Amino acid sequence: MQNTPEVDKKRKSLFFIICNAIIIGAFIILSIFNYMEENFFEIKTNMAVIVVMIAGIIATKASDAHMIIFRASHLLVSLLFFYCVYEGSGNGTVLYWATIMPILFFFFFGKREGLVWVSIFFMGILIIMLTPSIFNSHPYDSITISRFFIYLLIVLIISYGIESSRYAFSRLLDEKNQILVREKENLERALKEIKTLSGLIPICCSCKKVRDDEGFWQQVETYVRDRSRADFTHSICPDCFEKLYPDYKYPAPLEDSKENPLSETI
Repeated sequence: MQNTPEVDKKRKSLFFIICNAIIIGAFIILSIFNYMEENFFEIKTNMAVIVVMIAGIIATKASDAHMIIFRASHLLVSLLFFYCVYEGSGNGTVLYWATIMPILFFFFFGKREGLVWVSIFFMGILIIMLTPSIFNSHPYDSITISRFFIYLLIVLIISYGIESSRYAFSRLLDEKNQILVREKENLERALKEIKTLSGLIPICCSCKKVRDDEGFWQQVETYVRDRSRADFTHSICPDCFEKLYPDYKYPAPLEDSKENPLSETI
């Protein structure tokens, strides 16, 4: 059974590669449209994003330090978003792309670290949008800003709710897996303690001793006791009782052998 961190690592790595591949394809198409429109600034930005995505895929394939790669990639993408928002790429439509970032932050970094990334990322965008006179950035009107952050808030809440649900389910599944592992270990330990008898057992036709695998002859009770969880307590059958004690009458069997008067009589 694979442990949860290893499964989570593979899950995030696969999703990271898929996302990067999709973004690469999308920005190649955008670059073609930008070339047709002779918007060479947008092409340079798109190429920068494509280079970051390709580097992320190569690094993920070549290294096991996936969290470092995820953080570095998201940091570079965030800086590119800051620059694009600053320049007003796509006549301000870059804001629509920015709204996918909460989903990625929560998916790759979880609830707590994801909140830190979301807060820093959108605080930076908010500062850039609200202070165009200070940073000489692209001017955004108040309607665009308000609509963007309302939409952003909705995406953030949904993303956080999905990650919280996934985290709770993952923790519950991990607890159940731990219970199953403990039960499996207990079962294996019990199976090791259980010894069974099977096959043909050589037994003397006269004295009824049993020959073990090493060729030694043992009493039946010793042989069985050493190879099972059973033990023996001695009594006497009616036929033998009649032969050994003809003057006595064989008593009726009692539940408690300690109270059987036969033991005292003998």
